[in-house]
Amino acid sequence: MKYLVILILIILITSCSKTKTVFICGNHVCVSKAEAEQYFEENLTIEVKVINNEAPKKIDLVELNLKSNQKGKKEINILTKKKTRKNLKTLSDQEVASIKKKVQDKKKEKKIETRKIKSKKIKKKDNLDKDSKQIVKNTVSKNNNNVIDVCKILEKCNINQISKYLLEQGKKKDFPNLSKK
Repeated sequence: MKYLVILILIILITSCSKTKTVFICGNHVCVSKAEAEQYFEENLTIEVKVINNEAPKKIDLVELNLKSNQKGKKEINILTKKKTRKNLKTLSDQEVASIKKKVQDKKKEKKIETRKIKSKKIKKKDNLDKDSKQIVKNTVSKNNNNVIDVCKILEKCNINQISKYLLEQGKKKDFPNLSKK
């Protein structure tokens, strides 16, 4: 009995494991997770390729026809979408090294920009009085037509921080009045 429980646990753990995936940056596989994040920040899209080592299943047309001819029993078979065979570029060692260097350079530039933005925010806070802060908040909340860059408000400008900020702003607003003419 003890061995049976252990065997079942092993089967459950192995069957629930995550499939192996790879991020695609443009026309090549992303070198690192940092490159994938940077690519996403620039393009707001990223492709994920699932690496599947299983052999494709062969469809037997005779069995499909026999199943569909049975009366009273209807089955719906969902076949997977045909995989797109996108030709991915294999990178040489020099290209990988240059991509890693670019990622590091962009990280350094981003840190410098965030430091500049923080110093500007601190200077602005010192210059503004409490009354002027309230006026600025009121003008921003009343003018819904103006587009505000969320990245200027947040310290870290990634998709998780943006979504949290927008959800908080949405919770603060009242429901719209649909009965207005």
